[in-house]
Amino acid sequence: MEFRFGALPASPYLRWVYDLVYPLYCCHHMGTFPKYFLLLFFAACFSTPEAGATGDSLYFLLPSDTVVVRFDALSGHLLFDHQLAPRQTLYGAARFYGHSLNDIYRLNPELQLGYKPGTRVTVSIPKAALRPSFSRDSLAWYVPVRYRLSPGETLYGLSRRTLSQPNDSLIRKLNPGVNPQDLEPGRVLTIGYLRIDGIDPDSQVKIEDRYVLQNRDLRLEWDTTMSERRLKYTNGKAAWTNRGDQNKWMVLHRTAPIGSIIEIEDPRSRKTIYAEVVARIPEEVYDSRVVLVVSPRLVRAFGVRDKEFYVRTRHL
Repeated sequence: MEFRFGALPASPYLRWVYDLVYPLYCCHHMGTFPKYFLLLFFAACFSTPEAGATGDSLYFLLPSDTVVVRFDALSGHLLFDHQLAPRQTLYGAARFYGHSLNDIYRLNPELQLGYKPGTRVTVSIPKAALRPSFSRDSLAWYVPVRYRLSPGETLYGLSRRTLSQPNDSLIRKLNPGVNPQDLEPGRVLTIGYLRIDGIDPDSQVKIEDRYVLQNRDLRLEWDTTMSERRLKYTNGKAAWTNRGDQNKWMVLHRTAPIGSIIEIEDPRSRKTIYAEVVARIPEEVYDSRVVLVVSPRLVRAFGVRDKEFYVRTRHL
């Protein structure tokens, strides 16, 4: 069976052998032993391989791992799905990638219900953490970061829009022989290298709630149209309904003009969301304590479970 370094074996057993031998192979060619090599060597000897996991029970990234990222157009961040190995924790993963636990929950709201070995945890890989190269004596301490092209994506677009680079010269250097005129969807390109000892929190990007990001257009409309208007403040109970468009930011209100934008703050989740007033609250269905009825999308954004919840609002 032919085997070459740089190609990750499919077999869990061969991957364990790879994890054990690869750093030694690097040192043989460099004629030196990198700092902490013996620790990594013995960790590979006594750790149990887990198929599909990222890292192992002792390390969140191994020299044999490859980080394949995707671009999130909504936030502008590069995202990576880390698959938890046995004994890896969510808190440990957060610290390793320079995140807070709240950041992890913003990126993975479903993980608030729990997780287990094999769970995929989405994290952000900051562009500032990517190295274009490294010295020969650091070979065992970096993993390649790769990117899979989407349909219609070009080398220039990848460099400028996704990676915020002035041109595509770095991508060409990292991928010798790449032809910009012959890039098929799904092509995987190397975009840099990442240290396997973790990401500095100071270099990590700001993680915003996805619903707040999706609500950005209405927030901008609010800022533009309401900055000099006299607004009313109403606090009280909000109810929600399953009726209406599942993907729109809509509310029912007693007095705010139909078609106007309303600001809704949920103190429990500490989120502020903006929505359009589309109709009046039906008096025969809701009592006077209810000041707002929100659509399903707002329910998901606030993470509401009770039929009624407290809100603070501003409106015309």
